[in-house]
Amino acid sequence: MSERIRTLATLTYMRAQLLCAMLEDNGIECFITNINRIKEAPGGVKVKINEADARVAMDIYKNFKSAYGAQKEPAINYMRSIRRILVPVDFTPHSENAIHYALLVATHLKADIKLFNAYLDPMGTSQTYFESFAYNPDFDKIIKEIEEETERNLVALKKRIDTIISFKKITGVNVSFDMVKGNAVNAVMFEAEEYKPGIIIIGTRGSELEGLRSFGSFTSQIIDKSTIPVLAIPSGYESQNVAPPKRILYASDLDQTDFSALSRLVSIAHPFYSKLYCVHVAHKEANKEDELLMLELRKYMFDVLGEVNIECGLLESDDMQQGIDKFIKSRNIDVLALTTHKRNFMQRLFKPSITKKFLFQSNIPLLIFQSHR
Repeated sequence: MSERIRTLATLTYMRAQLLCAMLEDNGIECFITNINRIKEAPGGVKVKINEADARVAMDIYKNFKSAYGAQKEPAINYMRSIRRILVPVDFTPHSENAIHYALLVATHLKADIKLFNAYLDPMGTSQTYFESFAYNPDFDKIIKEIEEETERNLVALKKRIDTIISFKKITGVNVSFDMVKGNAVNAVMFEAEEYKPGIIIIGTRGSELEGLRSFGSFTSQIIDKSTIPVLAIPSGYESQNVAPPKRILYASDLDQTDFSALSRLVSIAHPFYSKLYCVHVAHKEANKEDELLMLELRKYMFDVLGEVNIECGLLESDDMQQGIDKFIKSRNIDVLALTTHKRNFMQRLFKPSITKKFLFQSNIPLLIFQSHR
């Protein structure tokens, strides 16, 4: 199930981050372990890679050791880019929720936030809205007014967030905004490609009624198309004064995608000093294969990712969603994380994914990683 892992280098935390940035920029997956030693003496943090990438990684490491000044600038810029948060906004309470949670995350990651709005989205606007002025001779003037109003709203929104940052004396967080005219989903995907954020944080309406009718909802389309993690903040979630997440649950499929997702989750969770739970929902009579796979995953978490605060195990339940919901309530879970897989049209039509079910019914933030397999 897992790939062979080896240690490439043992460095200080900052140098380990720079090396990882160079490796990832060259398409090599890597992990930082012993991250609890950030403030200890040099040599406490290990950079680990898949053994199959060892030859290329060693060449990059040799270049890294001999690089100085401008030569390391690409790695530094890449490291900065993964500390960026993109927040699509539409000036509703749902997007306000996402903004406040983004500020919480940014405060701990020392990340920048970009607010983004796509106005006059033909897919998100009623037909009668366009019909009302489609043949209006002042059509261009109306479009201009909408554009100006959108910009005013974004300026006001940024000013409110800047006021909170100033009042709370938050450092290392900058807020910017951008806007485009057109389809919201396509615009967000293009902006993500240009801005290169480490995560997209988005607010959802989340009602069961909407979940049943929104086969092509904005949030679900973003999740389907995004290649970077998406954090969905549910409707009604009070994120303005919420505490940092202390308990994060990862719902495992016991397949190859778990290793990459868990390594990224450890990096995200570390600044919050969160406890991680990794569970797989099995039928009440779990088979031997599930038990062996979970043992292998647990070994990977401790041997490869290092000393992390995590519990792994099988969760017995005949219904995955009910089993996860029960676990969330019993452990007071703050964030649910899982990996979504690419599915064809017929699968999406007749068997909605567990990700979509949680997306429209979850009462806590949902962190979604994308499978690339």
